[in-house]
Amino acid sequence: MRPTQIKLCGFRKAEDIRKIQGIPVDAVGFILVPGRKRTVDERELPRLLAEAPKEAKTVGVFLNPTLHEVAKWLQIASFDAIQLHGTESPLFCHWIKKRFSVQVIKTFHPTEENFQEQIEAYQSVIDIALLDHARGGTGTTYDWNLIPAFQEACQKRNIPLWVAGGITPENVRDLVEQVQPDGIDVSSGIETNGYKDEAKIRTLVERVRQYESIHT
Repeated sequence: MRPTQIKLCGFRKAEDIRKIQGIPVDAVGFILVPGRKRTVDERELPRLLAEAPKEAKTVGVFLNPTLHEVAKWLQIASFDAIQLHGTESPLFCHWIKKRFSVQVIKTFHPTEENFQEQIEAYQSVIDIALLDHARGGTGTTYDWNLIPAFQEACQKRNIPLWVAGGITPENVRDLVEQVQPDGIDVSSGIETNGYKDEAKIRTLVERVRQYESIHT
């Protein structure tokens, strides 16, 4: 099996992002949606990116932004990928890729009945599909038995499928064993009292890598 990509999301304080130095994660995400509890202050963002591990991709997370809003943030700091968590159209995803030369991660929801058609519409304009709740960062999970159908649709179109939603150090091994996602995206599951917890981060990453070392 290929290594599971691990994205940790919701960093908003420099002291939190320093906790992942030396931990092998593949991507770090920053919430740029106004009014969310993990929203990054634009004055803090350059400092956060400077503290991020050099080997990890940086991801800006948006919800139904305008092109102008994305451009404004990219004037403050550069990202390797833009994650779109709303109802952004395939055309909008195309504009993001073409105008800003970044990867696009598009979120889909496990309750969508027309997922096959959705993936087909987006297949040429996204780099990664992410399966998550309509409102991310809630810490609640959903029925993982829904995931294989989404995986099949993505595999037919060579689109990696990442999974989010209620992933914790306690259940991550079960998730990886049951569905073997291309990647996982974790936010609240690595927090204690609203702050990133280094012990939880290390445990989560170790459990994923331990499973892979046994089954590779």
